[in-house]
Amino acid sequence: MTGRERILAAFRGEKMDFVPFSPNIYQWFYYHLANRKLPAEIAHARHPFDALRHLGADILARWDTQLATREIYTAGEFSEFYSGETGEDEPLITSFNCYPPRKNKCARKFVSPYGTLTQTWAYTKEAGADFELGFWWKSWDEYPAVRFMLECLEYTFDAAEFHRWVERVGADGMVMVHLTESPLKRLHWLAGPENASLFIMDHPAEMQALARIHERKALTLLEDIVDNLETEIFISLDNLDSVFYPPCFYKDYCQSFFSQAAEIIHRRGKFFVVHACGHNRVLLPLVGKSGVDCLEGITPPPLGDVELNEARKLAGSENFVVNGGMDAPHQEITEDTEARLHEYTRRQMESMGDKRHFIFASSCNTSYLTPWENLVCFRDAAREYGGLD
Repeated sequence: MTGRERILAAFRGEKMDFVPFSPNIYQWFYYHLANRKLPAEIAHARHPFDALRHLGADILARWDTQLATREIYTAGEFSEFYSGETGEDEPLITSFNCYPPRKNKCARKFVSPYGTLTQTWAYTKEAGADFELGFWWKSWDEYPAVRFMLECLEYTFDAAEFHRWVERVGADGMVMVHLTESPLKRLHWLAGPENASLFIMDHPAEMQALARIHERKALTLLEDIVDNLETEIFISLDNLDSVFYPPCFYKDYCQSFFSQAAEIIHRRGKFFVVHACGHNRVLLPLVGKSGVDCLEGITPPPLGDVELNEARKLAGSENFVVNGGMDAPHQEITEDTEARLHEYTRRQMESMGDKRHFIFASSCNTSYLTPWENLVCFRDAAREYGGLD
């Protein structure tokens, strides 16, 4: 089977030759590329797809393809400026931004009738990632400007850009459509998780109003693109974790959006994924009730709180797609590597029963401290123990 066939079979619950092996190595790859530390056998690689193909992985892509989902403002004045000096002649692609060659800082500005909002990002070679240093929404008195910005924001889909990534992946895997994020995650992007949580507690009516604005616009985007023949798997780029998504917040700021999106997607026989990080045990029953097909990145203890073989029961559906298992503590081990990773992978595979509706993947991410040899061991173990009888 091809990578594309394996991944689709996993979502459909059909029999596969092997469980898909789909590590998310973007941060790992760009850290090693920027620091000139790529292993010799992939020294030629200039994109994560190059490394994944060399590894023989089944590509489940969402980073580059998110660039096909674009934001435009119908009023106000939006601008962005890139600066810094990296010495690199290639663009830097991260989970959240695309930096032009030699640039590693981004400053954005939105001018509204109610005041000016600013946001700043910075990329560091040491982390192989970028971080939001300054949030758009810094104090509650900026609420009118924030609401104006959301009301002016529209989402558009560049089908030609998305098609280019579909062609680039080809039969080696699948590309997921970036369906923005839940209203709660949008509030996190605006104010930061801490301030957003405080604003929700202090001003619930106003925050619900913002949530409904975002929900309406994201669902409009979905309705516009769901019938595109190349859009088969949709992903909401959240960071679902009960630390910042407690059940009460999920019910008020995620459930309506996820449920409506899942219904629209399922009517076309397509699939809906939500990205997750960390602790999901108390959220999985709500996720299942919302109709979400898959959480990208189930993390076993100690960093997470869900064993892979518990996820379907907690979600309340035998058809729930379990994605994850490659957690950071095992990614980073440096002693007796082959034996330990084979034993760990064998136990995870056996725990899943018939192994349908299962994708062996990174638990959220691949640590940049992961030795390349460990990824090779994971691949070999996944193929050895991931066959379906």
